Amino acid sequence: MSSEAPKPAAHKETTGGETAPSLNEPPDGMLPLINRIPFDIFQVIITMCQEKSPRAFRFTISHVCHLWREYVLAMPLLWNSLRINKPVPRWEMLETMLKRSGQALLDIYIGQSPFVKSALPHLRKIMQMIIPHLGRWRTLHLSDAPYKVRRILLDQIRAKPAPHLEDIKISQSFMFDRPSRLKLDNRSPNWRAKNVFLGFHNLHSVEWTHSISDLSRLPTFKNLRSLTIGEATISDGPPRPFVQLLHRILLDSPSLETFEIYNYLNYTWHENAETEAMNLQLPPLTHPSLEALFIESSDSIRSAAIRSLILPKLRTFSAEYDADPIDPSCCDIIAQENSLPELRVVSIGGYIHDHVTRESFLLHMPFLRPAIQNLANLRVLTLRAIDFDEGQWLPDLGHCCPHLRWLLFIHCVGLPIAPIRLLVETRMHTDGINPLEILCIQAFYDAPPEYTVSEEDVAWFSEFLKFKQEDDCSYTEPEAR
Repeated sequence: MSSEAPKPAAHKETTGGETAPSLNEPPDGMLPLINRIPFDIFQVIITMCQEKSPRAFRFTISHVCHLWREYVLAMPLLWNSLRINKPVPRWEMLETMLKRSGQALLDIYIGQSPFVKSALPHLRKIMQMIIPHLGRWRTLHLSDAPYKVRRILLDQIRAKPAPHLEDIKISQSFMFDRPSRLKLDNRSPNWRAKNVFLGFHNLHSVEWTHSISDLSRLPTFKNLRSLTIGEATISDGPPRPFVQLLHRILLDSPSLETFEIYNYLNYTWHENAETEAMNLQLPPLTHPSLEALFIESSDSIRSAAIRSLILPKLRTFSAEYDADPIDPSCCDIIAQENSLPELRVVSIGGYIHDHVTRESFLLHMPFLRPAIQNLANLRVLTLRAIDFDEGQWLPDLGHCCPHLRWLLFIHCVGLPIAPIRLLVETRMHTDGINPLEILCIQAFYDAPPEYTVSEEDVAWFSEFLKFKQEDDCSYTEPEAR
């Protein structure tokens, strides 16, 4: 933010040697109070208004009066955000904004509208306008721009110095990827994205949604703090190469804090992948800084990835209260290696509705109790579609997970109500253990009476906490983290 005020208008000399205000400047006593404040304070006020106002605010404010116009034109940070998303961009206005932005870092947004009818001329004009300022780029967002436009633009900036570029977002909804008039093969095997971020040494946040034919065509993501590999980027990624890709990305970005990746699976291919994922064993990789990991794939592939990682700072598998489930095979490494000591939210799914066979379930269930005991920072626990076998697999939640607030049993069987009442009561009377705030027991559709909640149970639970018989917490409750 500039702290140098525009020079005041010149004063005229009177015959007596005194100075008098010019005709365009009223006497100080007649100035509105807002015009008497120092320029630095004016900048703060206008900048705060700009953050909460439409993009036209900077133009509106510059037409209030001569003084405000001088002030606004002397504020580069009001003009450093370029949004290019009209069918015919207003070139003169964009050039004016670039000029007024001075040496401020640029935030550039390019949508798909300029490329619907006149793709190549508009793309050429945009590149001529913004690439000479590459040294000032701070963020670049290509939103639903056609595949070919993205490819050409990224090739133009490849390996060029962009010392201040921190954030690149290539977002694409495949339904909006309209046909373009550019004569370029949409899936040319000659174009490789591997080194597209080469030379961007300060880049720390990337969103990449750009369909590829195989995993080797993904860019190299290095030294990032936030990474999203979006929908339709990876399709039918085989379990072993997919998990190895996760390991490679984590190794290349040891400071990564947030990682989100999608792997769309074709249902005709799904069954073989599930079998391979269930049997996949890789040496565990430790990553020191990851706090949020979201893997949108099948439960078995997600679980294969989780059981191959030791993440001492991981807090959640999802941005929501109810993370996508992992299967009981993940309990082994959580129990034996304490791989997720900071985890806040977890959902563990059984075999009733899922890919997990009963043999696999029985093999890993002995690790459920020690795994839960190692999750000392857990806030929300969901146990889904698990056969507790008359309660023998139920963790001792009355004496562990001291910060637990929500406990949800969804479509579980073999779980008597009495042990749940006992753990609720135990938590209320144990020092250092927080009582539960929310309990949900959503019974399996044909559960026998001894495994369903009676009216008397509902009344008892409701005395001490918020009790639910339907998993609607995502709609009715605040975020748990």
